[in-house]
Amino acid sequence: MWKKWKLWVFVAVLLLSACSSESSSKSDKAIDQDSGGKQSEAKVESSSEEGSRNGESDNDKAEQQLKNQRKVIYNADLMIAVDKLQSSMETVRETAEKTGGYMVESTTSIGEKNDESGVMVVRVPMKSFRVFLDDVRSLSKGTPHENVTGEDVTEEYVDLTSRLKAKQQVRERLEAFMKDAQKTEDLLKISGDLAAVQEEIEQVEGRLNFLKNQSDYSTVTIQFEVKNLKAQELQTEGLNTWAKTKVLFMDTVNFLMSANSLIVVSILGLAPIWLIVIIVVYVWLRRRKTEQKKKPESPTTMS
Repeated sequence: MWKKWKLWVFVAVLLLSACSSESSSKSDKAIDQDSGGKQSEAKVESSSEEGSRNGESDNDKAEQQLKNQRKVIYNADLMIAVDKLQSSMETVRETAEKTGGYMVESTTSIGEKNDESGVMVVRVPMKSFRVFLDDVRSLSKGTPHENVTGEDVTEEYVDLTSRLKAKQQVRERLEAFMKDAQKTEDLLKISGDLAAVQEEIEQVEGRLNFLKNQSDYSTVTIQFEVKNLKAQELQTEGLNTWAKTKVLFMDTVNFLMSANSLIVVSILGLAPIWLIVIIVVYVWLRRRKTEQKKKPESPTTMS
């Protein structure tokens, strides 16, 4: 009987140990599952954070690339002296077209002394700007007058690009809202906002296109001055002898007339003074003669 009791006790112990092992294995699995879920959630969060960081880094890289691509607007003013106006202007036009540029304006004029002059405005690619200026300088018959200015618009260009992206995103959202709108009031409100955003986008795009065009192509204004003198002008200028003779003769006559007029005016105008002087001189001469007569004769003269 005692042996049977021992047997039942041993079986019960085995059963209890088996149950405890199963419960422990289940609890371990649950813990593993919880840890696995937490790890997966952490991975998702880390991946989302990495994605946002990557997006921000991409935007920063794009802005940095735009800043590295400098946008500078160059303008140059040149004044050169040439022998032949038309041929020199044609040479400048051909040089601009060879560098990939084009002519904007060309004017010529003739002054009062038949002096020819001209002005030409051309636009050339920025990469050929310096080369073009050297070619124009080589046409000058002397030291040319030159003024070159530059305006850095890189910061404005980057800001406008960022604004354009933001406005385009707003437009996309408004278009999505318009598709889902059911009421007429909502449609009218969204369409008004969409029109305002579209107008702002067009203004920004226009300014960006202007800055890009001005920075990609430099503006050069060239003033031409003709220095050659015609042979006819050299032979006749300042050589009108007869006209100069008449002018000199009239100047001499006028001088003599002025001198005679001065003498007459002096005599007539100073007549009282002259009269007094004459009287004084006359009295002095009479007195001198009287004194000479009253003097006794010398012995030599008497003998």
